Amino acid sequence: MEQPLAAFESHVAGRNARVVIWPDRIEWSKPGRTTVANVLLVILAIYTVALSLLIPACRPRFKEQGRQMLAMRAVQSVASQRDGLHTAVAVVAGATTISFRVPHGDAERIETLVRDLVLGNHPSAQR
Repeated sequence: MEQPLAAFESHVAGRNARVVIWPDRIEWSKPGRTTVANVLLVILAIYTVALSLLIPACRPRFKEQGRQMLAMRAVQSVASQRDGLHTAVAVVAGATTISFRVPHGDAERIETLVRDLVLGNHPSAQR
């Protein structure tokens, strides 16, 4: 089974996200939100298991809000720039630019990894 080349937490579009870099793509997912109603349903379900069984539509959902993917073959460029306490690694694909805010010490490694994958210089891209 294929293993990710890198995985890290980042800010993407102002929200926390889990980013995973694979040899052929970059994926990121944003955690879903927990609403007050969902929390109340969890409390009610603890006291009344039947409630969650009788009304399946009301079961609380703590899933990912969404998952997005960018194919490496679509990436045109990658760059980094200091952004306060972090460094923003920007990946450009067509009219889309995705910035991943990472700690300064990780930025160069991530930028180099993406650049090598795009150029075909990474060992996993030469299979």
